[in-house]
Parts: sequence; C-alpha cells; structure tokens
Amino acid sequence: MSWVQIAWPMLAAASLTLGLIHALIWIRQRSVPQHLAFACAAVSLSILAILELMAVHARGAHELGTLIRWMHVPTTALVVSLVVFTRLSFGNAYLSLAATAIALRLAGLVANFTMGANLNFAAIQEVGRVRWPGDVWVAYPIGAANPWVVLNQLSNVLLAVYIALLLISMMRSADAQLRRHAMIICGGWLLFIGLLMLSSLAMTLNFGKTPFIGTPSFVFVIAAMSYQLGSDLLESNRLAARLRESEVARLQGERDLQHAAQAAGVGLWSWNIPDDRIVGSSKAQEWFGEHDHECVLASVMRRIHPNDRPHLRSAIEDAWESGTFTTTFRLARNEPERWLTVTGEMEFDAQGRALAMRGVARDDTDSRLSGERFRALLEAAPSAILLIDEAGRICLLNAEVERMFGYAREELLGRDLERLLPESMRGAHVRHRQMYSLGPTKRVMGNGHELHGLRQDGTEFPIEVGLNPIRFGDQTLTLAAVTDTSERRRKDAELSLRRDEVAHLSRVTMLGELSGSLAHELNQPLAAILSNAQAAQRMLLRNPEDLSEIGEILSDIVDNDRRAGDVIRRLRTLLRKGSQDLTRIDINETVRECLRLLRSDLRNRDVVVVLDLAPGLPAIEGDQVQLQQVLLNLIFNACDAMAGEDGRHLTVHSHSRRDSVRLTVADDGPGIATGMHERIFEPFQTSKPNGLGLGLAICRTIVESHRGRLWAENGAGGRGAHLHIELPAARVE
Repeated sequence: MSWVQIAWPMLAAASLTLGLIHALIWIRQRSVPQHLAFACAAVSLSILAILELMAVHARGAHELGTLIRWMHVPTTALVVSLVVFTRLSFGNAYLSLAATAIALRLAGLVANFTMGANLNFAAIQEVGRVRWPGDVWVAYPIGAANPWVVLNQLSNVLLAVYIALLLISMMRSADAQLRRHAMIICGGWLLFIGLLMLSSLAMTLNFGKTPFIGTPSFVFVIAAMSYQLGSDLLESNRLAARLRESEVARLQGERDLQHAAQAAGVGLWSWNIPDDRIVGSSKAQEWFGEHDHECVLASVMRRIHPNDRPHLRSAIEDAWESGTFTTTFRLARNEPERWLTVTGEMEFDAQGRALAMRGVARDDTDSRLSGERFRALLEAAPSAILLIDEAGRICLLNAEVERMFGYAREELLGRDLERLLPESMRGAHVRHRQMYSLGPTKRVMGNGHELHGLRQDGTEFPIEVGLNPIRFGDQTLTLAAVTDTSERRRKDAELSLRRDEVAHLSRVTMLGELSGSLAHELNQPLAAILSNAQAAQRMLLRNPEDLSEIGEILSDIVDNDRRAGDVIRRLRTLLRKGSQDLTRIDINETVRECLRLLRSDLRNRDVVVVLDLAPGLPAIEGDQVQLQQVLLNLIFNACDAMAGEDGRHLTVHSHSRRDSVRLTVADDGPGIATGMHERIFEPFQTSKPNGLGLGLAICRTIVESHRGRLWAENGAGGRGAHLHIELPAARVE
C-alpha cells in the first residue's frame, strides 16, 4: 500500500470528522451558523479527496474524465460554503464581488456537464503516468483543453480579489484577535485559491505531467478555520476534542500499522538502546521473542543461527556510523530453514548518542530459495548462458561459458560481451546490439549469418546464439544461450559424405541390372562397325582402285563409333562419384535419354512405354546424374512390379504446376499395399527377393536435396503404382 493510498483516505476521514464535530456544535448552538458552513465545506473536502484518490489511480481516459467532471461538484460546494463562512465571520463587504465569483463557478459547473469530457478538457485522448516520491505511479490526463475552463479561472481570480480586499479591510481593525483570525483564514484561503488555479491550469495545459490535486491546500484552509472557530467559540471543548482525536488517531494508526504489517507478512520492531529493550509486533515476537512482548538483544541473538551472529553484530556497528541498518540472516532452527531480511534506522539525540533503532523484518526464505534454484538451473543448462545488461556488460554466466570460452568467471563478470567475439565481428555486433535494445524480442541472433566465438587462447569456433529479453524493474536484460556448433557441423559433413557414398553404392549396384541392356546397346554399334569394316576390305580386294563407296562406309563407322562412345559416356557418368553439379536441366530430355539407355531392356521385358510429356516445360536446377539415377530406379521398380502381368504398360507423364515441374512414372502392376505408401521410402523396406531396400530411400533423399518431394499413390481402382516427383522450376535470370 503506497503513501498516497494512506494519506488521501486519512485526509478525507479527518475532514469528515471535523465536519461532523462542527455540525454537532451548530445543532447545539444555532446562533452560530458558521459551524454549519464549515461542516458543509469539510464534507465537500472529504468527497473531493476520495475522487482525487480514484483519479490518480484511474486506468482509462473515460474513467479519468468522468472523475474530473465530478470533482467540480464538491469543489463548487466547497467554494460556496467558504464564501458563506467568510461573510458570516467578517461581514458583507465586497459581497457583490463574491456573488459574481459564485455565479461564474455555477456557470462553469453547468458547462462541466454539457461541454466536452469535463470543464477542463474537451476530450481526453490518453492517460499518462508519472512517478511520485516513494515509487508511487499516479495518473494524469492528456487531451485537448476545454475553452469553458475560463469560467472557473475567472471565478478563482474574483475570489482571490475578494479575499485580498477583505483581508486588507480586516487588517485595519483595532481588534488584534480579529486581525489574527482574518490573517490565518484569509491567508489560507488565498493559498488554497492560488494552488487550485495552478493545479487546474497545469493539468489542463499538461505542464509537468500534473494530475488535479487540491486536497492538501484545502486541508490547510480547513485546519486554519477549525483552529480559529474552536479557539473563539469552545476553547475547552476544542482541546478535549483534539485530545480525543489524537488518541483515536494514534490507536487507529497503531492498529492500521499492525494490520498492514500482518497482511504483508512483516514484523515491526523497536530497540530502546539505553534500556536494551526490544518490542515488536506479533510477527516479530514470533521470530525473535518467544512470544514475549519485550526482550533484550542477547535473547534475540540466541534466536539467530550461530554462523550469522558475527554478521549481525557487524551490521549493528555499521549502523552507529551510517544511521541505517540492513542485514540478512537465518534463524537458529534446524527445519525448515528460514531467512530474514531486517532493515532499520538509528535515532540519535542532540549530542549524537544512539537512543533507539526502529525497523521492519520480512521473511526472505522464498526469494533466497528461488535464487538458489535459479542458480542451480543455470549451472545445469547444457548451453552456455549469459545475462547481458543494456550496456552490453555480462551480469551473470554459468560454468558452461567458462568451459566453452576458456575464461574464469571473474574475468568475464562486468566485462563487455564483445571480448567473446572475433575482432572482425565486434564493430558490427555493437551496432546490432544497439538496434536490438530499441525493440528487444525473442529470436535467434545472426538471421542466417555464420557467427563465431573467440576462446581465450585466440581460436575461433562456430556458434549459435538465442536471445530472450527479460524485464527486471525498469531495466531490460537479455538472456543469451550460446551453443557450440563445431561438432554438429562435423557430423553434418560426415553424414553428407556417407550419403554420397551410399548413393554411389546404389549406382554401382544398379550396374548389374543395367549390364544386359548396356551390352545390347554396345553390341549394335560394334556389330555395325565390324560389318562396315569387312565390307570395305572386300571392296578393296575386289577393286582397289574404286574408292567411291569407301567414304560412305567410313562415315557409317564414325557414326556407330560415336554412338558406342555415348553409351560408354553415360555409363561412366552414372558411376562417377562426386559432389552435386547443379545445372539447368530439361526434364523431358532427361526422360528421353534414360529411355534410350533402357530401350533394349524394356523390349526384352515386353514393356510398352507411353510418353505423355508436356511441351515447353520450364527448366529445373539440379544434378543431371542424380536425377537420372532416380528416374532409372523408378522405371526398374515399375518393370519389376509388372513382371508376370499381361499387357505391361509404363507411362511417363510430365506437366508444370505454378512454379514447379511434376513428373509421374505409372505402371499397370498390382499397386502398393495398404499402409505401405510411406514405408516403401524407409531404408531396408523392399518387396524384391534380392533387393536391398535402399533404392526408394535414396531416391527421396536425392529429390529432397533438390528442394523437391517424392511420393507414391495407387491408380484408379487401386491398380498400378504412381510415383510422383515434383521439383521447383529454376529461377529466371
């Protein structure tokens, strides 16, 4: 509970109490109507104090505007009551001036409920927040001023002139008591009107982020008039009433303080140093005094853990010098462990001797345990964790940071984060960090760029950094999780190498299946070359001088030799081991080349090929050899699936889809069994008696490495397997 939440209700309660007292006096002494006017002013002040308290804690613009509108009602009632009181106390001088001021105030009250959000603002766009002493945040309005507020300002000016003229008139009186009475009351009212004008003007024009606060100045006026009225009318009753009020306020204050301390879970304590007597609230007695109302320092010491007693004595000695006392210690109990944080202030007499120390004690066990759990969690984290402040300094780190970067913890705490980065990255990192502080969000540092850390020995290593902002009070810290990616990169490279080796092994395995077709393909051009050479020999033996047909024979030999060379080249390309060579590829031409390679094998298997290739397909970007391997594997699988079937048809269909190219290899076989549409792409899943179960797994890996996808489905009626390849179209340069 803030001091504002305590002060304003207390002001309202005090004003209401005074108003009730003067109302009772008026009931008994009807001949003195000043008491009734003062009672009305006090009640108006109480209502205004409550409205002000609600306004400084308002959450929305509409709520604040409504509260400011209703504040003008008790303010107007207060002004009218004070004018009536002044007229009854000091006569009817300058009454027309006061009546004009009241009329303007009433006109302003009408405008308050008819013009704009209230008399001060035509509209309130938002609610601002300003911090008062004691870390108290209060609301103030931000909006367009209402021109009708000039009615209140004119009323305040006329009231100030009326009071000033009345004070000057009263100061000419020979009655010293009347002069003193007029000076106190009129002076207080002038102060109130001035503060009221300043508060209203500052709030309306938004000077200094000021809410409407008028109660403190009203209290001064009410207190002054109450003092004067009580001293003039009922001196003895006034003294008795003030004594009772003081006692009630003291008791109420003690009870409120006890209740507040009990609700907050804190213990209030006071140490009378000369008598060595310590008293405290019920919570403090529970912790220190064995439920005794009073105890001495020695008994308190026995309640504290032996290891923490020297620290407490040192804190007391420091308080003799500084005047403030703060320490944390454990109570001398085995289970459960309890930590207390105790603060206080020392009081000294005029000679500088310590008289007393007063303060509060609170249970700090949960926060201590939470801190220990946080530190344990931080140390157990598998990543290197750093907590960075807004200036880029390291506030906290775990043991993994020490292991990863090779620094001791003391060498990094309080130092700039940039010392953990290579020299080439530090300048850019400072700029990025400053930009990040403008809008901190949870993200991965680097945005796809390679990051490196710098160990103490000067070696660099790749890292990944995750950032997460954390709010502590009015400061934003950044939690950075650093991961060393050296081992992961090494494993990725090793995995890529193993994947290439498996793909190469698959191509070598496929050689056995291709050997018959390749032999047949090579046999045709070689037989043609042999036939042409033998024909040329016979012609030369028969008529060596006739060379007219020799040129045509030699041309045929060259063509057949080139054809054989193409077959051998395709074989060598298929079996070559190496990294991907990405080029722009015509997928239709790749299909035709694979079918030329398998022409004789397809003829031997009695497979009829149906080509349905869409013309003008966009080019794709990929590795020609690997895509040929995928297509050959799908064609061989289709042929194997149709073995033993009548009417074996292999359909190859291509077409474009938006920014991709789709190729489908379909057969007339029995189709894929239910539940196997995805499992056939898993390693070592095969339906062939002598198959390895790696073909389709490798095919999917190759297609996905080309940023594409490979999937299977059955044809209409569940007959035939359809294998689909979809690859992205190459970017247009």
